[in-house]
Parts: sequence; C-alpha cells; structure tokens
Amino acid sequence: MIKLASKVFLIVSVSLIIIIMGGCDKDNFTDPNDPKFDAEFQGVSINLESTFQTIDHFGASGGFQDQWVGKWPDAKREAAAKLLFSNQNDAQGNPEGIGLSLWRTVIGDGAADQSNSGFRSNSWFRETECFLSPDGTYDWSKQEGEQWFLAKAREYGVNKFSAWATTPPYFMTKNGYTFSTSDVATFNAPESNYKAYSNFLATVMNHYEEAGLNFVTICAFNESQYEWNAVIGEASQSGTRATNAEVAAVTRIMDEVFTEKGVNAKIMIPEAAQLKYLFEGTTNTENQIEEFWEESSANYIGDLNNLSQHVAGHSYFSNNTTEESLRQRKTLNSKLQSNPQNLDYWQTEYSLLGAAYQQNRDVNTLEDIDYALWLARIIHTDLVYGNATGWSFWTAFNQSQFGDHPNRFNLILYTPNVDGPSNTDGTLRENKLLWALGNYSRFVKPGMVRFAIVDPDYTNDVASIENFMISGFTNPTTKEIVLVLINATEDTRNLALDGYAERFSVVGDTFEMYTTSATANLRKSTTNAEEITIPAKSIVTLRAPLN
Repeated sequence: MIKLASKVFLIVSVSLIIIIMGGCDKDNFTDPNDPKFDAEFQGVSINLESTFQTIDHFGASGGFQDQWVGKWPDAKREAAAKLLFSNQNDAQGNPEGIGLSLWRTVIGDGAADQSNSGFRSNSWFRETECFLSPDGTYDWSKQEGEQWFLAKAREYGVNKFSAWATTPPYFMTKNGYTFSTSDVATFNAPESNYKAYSNFLATVMNHYEEAGLNFVTICAFNESQYEWNAVIGEASQSGTRATNAEVAAVTRIMDEVFTEKGVNAKIMIPEAAQLKYLFEGTTNTENQIEEFWEESSANYIGDLNNLSQHVAGHSYFSNNTTEESLRQRKTLNSKLQSNPQNLDYWQTEYSLLGAAYQQNRDVNTLEDIDYALWLARIIHTDLVYGNATGWSFWTAFNQSQFGDHPNRFNLILYTPNVDGPSNTDGTLRENKLLWALGNYSRFVKPGMVRFAIVDPDYTNDVASIENFMISGFTNPTTKEIVLVLINATEDTRNLALDGYAERFSVVGDTFEMYTTSATANLRKSTTNAEEITIPAKSIVTLRAPLN
C-alpha cells in the first residue's frame, strides 16, 4: 500500500508540473474570465433559528354586508362560506377555500331600525340592526345574516372571533343618529351614556360567548381620528370621532363592566385609521401608543385587567411610496418593542383605498393579478417590517359601484337581486384578492413562527418590496415549513436555497407548491427543493414537512 501511494503521488506531481509549465507557455493563468475566479454562488438564506413573531391569525371582516348574503338561499351563502373558511381540497388537490382563522363581525348600531337613518338611499347596505331596543329589551333574532356567518365559520373550524362597533346605538348618541353632525365635535355620546354603551357591548359578548363563540377581542371605537360628519340625509356610513381622553374614559368604564359581567373577550383599542396615528402626531386623537400605554400619560389605561395587548391599526393610506410604507412599519414595530407591556400589532382593516396601488399606471391596463400582487405586498410589509401577529382584510363582501371598484374592496363581489334592503338573492363572484390572501391564510396557521430570510439578489428593502419578496414560517409542533414568495416582476425566477441538505431539508426533497397568477388560483403542483421556479407576476406558497 505504501509503494502504491508513492507511485500515485509521483504521477500526480509530474502531471501538475506539466500543467503548470503549459500554463506558463500560454500565460493565461491570470485570465480574469477564468471560471475559477467567479464569486461563490449564493442562494436564498434561511435561518430557522432566528425567529420573530408568532402568528395569531389571518382574518377578514364581514363588514356591514354579510348581513345580506347571510340571508340568501343556502346554495349561495354556503358557497361563500366555503370560499372563506374551508381548509379542504378538490379532487386535484387545489384548495376549495382560503381557510381563514379569524372572523370579524360588527355590533350593529340600529340605523336599519330607524324610520329615518339619515343615510343616502344608495348607502342602505351599510345600515345595521341593533340587538338592543330603546326600551331596554334585546332581540337576538336581529343581525340574522351576521349570525349565520359566525355560526358557519365555527362549523368550518374557525375558533377565533373579533367584534367592533362604529358608534353607540343611535338612541345613546348626542344627535340621535349613528354618524356625527356639525354640532357634534367629538364622541357622539354624552358621558351619562358611557356605562350604558359599555353594558350593551358586554351583554352582546355574553350572548355570543354563551353560544359557544370564542370572541377574543372587541373594539368600541373605529377610526376615531375621522370626523364622520354628514348632513342628515347624506350620510354614507356610521362612525364617530373620539379624542384619546374620551377613548380612555369609556374604556375604563368598559373594564369595570366586563369584570362585573364576566366577559372573556378583551377590549381592543384603538383601531387607528392609519398606522402613523399609533406612533406620531400632536393632536388629541394621535400618538396613541404613548397616550394609552405610557404610564406618564393622563390617558394611561395599560393597567386595565380587560385591556387587550394587541394594538389595532389600519394599513390604509400608508403606502404612497415604498420608503414611507417601510418607515411606518419599522417605526411602529420599534415603538411597540420599546414598550415594556409586551404589546403586539394587529392589522385589522385593509383594502385598496387611495391610489397608491396604481403605481402611476393607467388603471385601464391593470389586470386582476395586479391588484392581488399589491395586496400581497401590503401583507408582506405588515408581517416582515411591522411584525404583525394578526392580519385582516376589509371587507369580505362588497358591491361594484364605480370604476375599478370590483377589484379593490372585496374578496367576494356580490350583486343583490334588488338594489335595496329587500334583496333576497343575487350573484357572487370570487375576486383574485381572495386567493392572494389565501396564499397566507390557508397555510400560515395560528402558532406558526416567522423566521429570518436573506435574499442576496434583494438585500435592499425598497428593491425587494418593489420586485421580489419572501417570508418564511415554521410550525414548532408539526415541524412544517412554509415559504410565501411574491414575484412582482415580468420575469420568471429560478430560486436556490442556500445550505439546503446541509443546514436543513424537507421530506422527500419536495415542496407542495400553490400558485396564484393571472391564470391560477392557489393551483397545486410540486417542486423539487433544489429546482424551484417562481413564475412572473405570481404569488407562490411552498409547504413541506422538515426532516
């Protein structure tokens, strides 16, 4: 064996001398184009040990309009519920629904019960019934449509619910309406009705909890920065402005009432109209994290037993530029992280309000997938830079009324057979936004943990948001890994996972792949873990069990 090794060494040595001499003759050993000088290939880096937030839910609001669809014939409303809540697949393995893990419902204010609600005739679909009557009696048959969807969501396995109110019932307000008028500057309820409002909300929560529905939060205010003013007869939506002091005053009373009545749901605030109102501003409706959770504030309520630690805000109008979108999420996350009370961020309302989604393009050139890509972009930004633990869309149902509205404000477009509250049927059409949300909600389930990902092609945050985004999640119990990839470019991308088979691997080296694109809605396929291709203008979810 020693002699053989010596011979091999001699042959290799001679060969090397010949190669070197030949190389010297050609004088090409310093050729900069020689492949040996290429930089080492670097793929997308996954760090399962570097973790961030634990996901609580992905949800949607019934808005004011599930009350109509929820009373339509069974075939119609059952089809809508399947799209929203189902975790089942069809015969080809494609998802039948987006598997929401939370459902938000409104606690009605009684505008629909008034002989004159003060609303415009074409805003009938936002008028809600109220369980409570002015004489103090409750009628639990009200809000039939909303209650149907609550029950159906639970039947499909949804075990978390959230409620909100836009205003106290009309008979508790200062002006007798569910919106503000010129003579009502701030919260549309006298102080003498603060406890009545709190008792009303607590009683509704008790009713739902006795029915077996797990309401985790309830919010008594919604976008209190806006005036919600209208001339009587011209209102389009319920709402009331409220100062931070008024929010704190009502919440303190609600806390006492919830304790007295044994309500399990936590009081969530502040449902800020825009994210920036949570962490900056000098008016008496802004800078709400400091106002409510800093002990030095006159409006401090962070020590209340029934106050939720989920800080609720809306992502509307926060995305005019990519830089501003990132600034707001990063600043919000930093603000929450610096607060000692273990607060986190729930994004509770978003749809494509404003014009930022157009990105200076002619809306007539936009296709359904363009709206879906924008929605996915906002979800990604809230999760990765805002560290959101919960994310909900506004609203599951809406009607088409103008321009490109059908593709912006709903997951399911509904058209009633009568343009008024007497409608009994209609048509439903799923929106591409439904499936874009489904790329998250169907696969990123409660309890999953987001982990760090570095894409060497897009190390700049702005470039990533505008072109190609990746987020990753694991389930600590099942050891499942989920990657959500958003390719907003016109080019297909071949993706390699750095360190695959060395630092981590998946069972069978195969991912399930679910693609939403111009021609697909969460269409299932499979891909080898080392040969991943992400189509142009698509949202792709990869899922597999880890070895």
